[in-house]
Amino acid sequence: MRNYACAAAAILLLGASAPLRAHHGSAPHFDPDDPVRVSGIVTELRFVNPHAYVYFDAIDANGEIVPWRCELSGATLLRRQGWTPETLVPGQSIEIEGARARREDNSCAMESITFEDGRVISTRDTQQADVRPVADPGSAAPRPRYLQNGQPNISGAWVSREGGGAGGILMNGRPEPTEAGLAASEGFDVRFDNPVINCESGNIITDWYRQSHVNDVRQDDDRIILRLGYLEMDRTVFLNASHPEDIAPSVEGHSIGWWEDDVLVVNTIGLSERALIPLAEVMMSDQAQVMERFYYDEENQTLIRDYTVLDSLYLAKPYTGRNVSDIAAEPYRPFDCVNLSGENNQRPE
Repeated sequence: MRNYACAAAAILLLGASAPLRAHHGSAPHFDPDDPVRVSGIVTELRFVNPHAYVYFDAIDANGEIVPWRCELSGATLLRRQGWTPETLVPGQSIEIEGARARREDNSCAMESITFEDGRVISTRDTQQADVRPVADPGSAAPRPRYLQNGQPNISGAWVSREGGGAGGILMNGRPEPTEAGLAASEGFDVRFDNPVINCESGNIITDWYRQSHVNDVRQDDDRIILRLGYLEMDRTVFLNASHPEDIAPSVEGHSIGWWEDDVLVVNTIGLSERALIPLAEVMMSDQAQVMERFYYDEENQTLIRDYTVLDSLYLAKPYTGRNVSDIAAEPYRPFDCVNLSGENNQRPE
């Protein structure tokens, strides 16, 4: 049997008078007004996306071993904070503060971890320098403005900037649903229907910037491939082409594009009905189409994406916004999604 002498003798519950800072978007699953502090011995760290989990054995007031698990950020974001799969290893004594899961016993969203030597890691901490995903402009290799085939150069690995609300700068306010859009949203519950729970892509708008995963742009003479790092959605933009008459609806839809001076204009139709903004439970119908404009800002060394979602069935007005992406210091990586959400994200029967 493991030595639990270094662990606390019981699970400690923090009073509701000391609410914890909630993870972004975690409130549907974890209650920041029900904080917990739990001590125990690490049994496993699952270092995966969209959320890593630490598993550990605690001891209750009766001296019984109680298995616990607490959710962390995804592996991609943890790496940028200096984490590795060896940051937590079996046998370590830890104390975790977090927000209790709403629908699962002995589970929480981690806010901080205290180690036996007194060292503390919180969700806001960066453990080492030089982990930013953005390349240093001063050390970046010279970037040709045009490729050999004459296309403006937007290729390479890009990382979307965080902040600015839902997807960067909103140009025309937040989505305003129609009556039909409101009716459609009644059947969507973000706690259980958010596609990422099942490791499924969401939509072409939000997945471009979600959690600032590295996206990759590849240019050929007749097409451009947009590889989205979040949940590994691959989009093909067919240049100077037409949409086929019959399109089977899909998450990525069918995209055609053309160059207007140095701007890549992309039109996408054939999209399946999805949540446009899952946390806001705003829907996008299968009649929607998306217009995007991609261009390289040479002065700031950034890739700009302006987008407009047109959906007269579910949206009362066009939904427009802008994403700004920097040259990435790290390569595109597979998302490697593993669904560990468990009972907390399962719809009650």
